[in-house]
Amino acid sequence: MKTMDLSKKMLLPLGVIALVGACAPYPPQPYPPHPPQTLPADPDGQQSLTDEQQRQLDESRERLRLQQEAAQNQENLPVAPTPNKPQYPTAAAVPGKAGFVFNPYTHNIVDVRGIASGKLCRDPEDSDSTHKFRVP
Repeated sequence: MKTMDLSKKMLLPLGVIALVGACAPYPPQPYPPHPPQTLPADPDGQQSLTDEQQRQLDESRERLRLQQEAAQNQENLPVAPTPNKPQYPTAAAVPGKAGFVFNPYTHNIVDVRGIASGKLCRDPEDSDSTHKFRVP
């Protein structure tokens, strides 16, 4: 009889612990890293570019140079003052979970099902009310 009472007293706390553990939220996941890009190696161990890769690199450099020149030209033009609009970051979608995103400030998972893309929202579990972000 005593062994029966002892086992009941032990099973109840273990059941509560298992139940509470199953209700815990997912831990924050870091953003997936980008795979490193490598160049093909020459037989002597040096990295080299193919003609196509070199052409693409030259085109990218030229586009960057033209963008920088255009930006410098824009700086020289008089600009009408515009009201300061706060810029909000866009959340990243959780891979494999439609309707869930990572809060860009705390990296917590947030349920945004029913909120349209581009809309401003905030994480209800984030204590800082200024941490607003856009739904991707």
